[in-house]
Amino acid sequence: MEPFYTNFKALNDDQRRAKLDQILGFLRQHNANEEANAFQELRCCYPKFAFSPAELSFREYLAWGEVVKHQHHHIVRQIIAQG
Repeated sequence: MEPFYTNFKALNDDQRRAKLDQILGFLRQHNANEEANAFQELRCCYPKFAFSPAELSFREYLAWGEVVKHQHHHIVRQIIAQG
């Protein structure tokens, strides 16, 4: 999970949105809706307008917690392994 997180944090907001949109599409295509919802929480952290740094940190903390809950799902494991 750590390499995925590190690579993700290195992206700018537009790249993060694009990556998360790809992940969401992939998960929903494979009928992994609960797992997609976890990544949707993370996607909601990066709207077109900027949150305050404190608000963003709090939202990211909660969203990553949701993603971690699903890290053992086979498709999520595949996504994380790809970085």
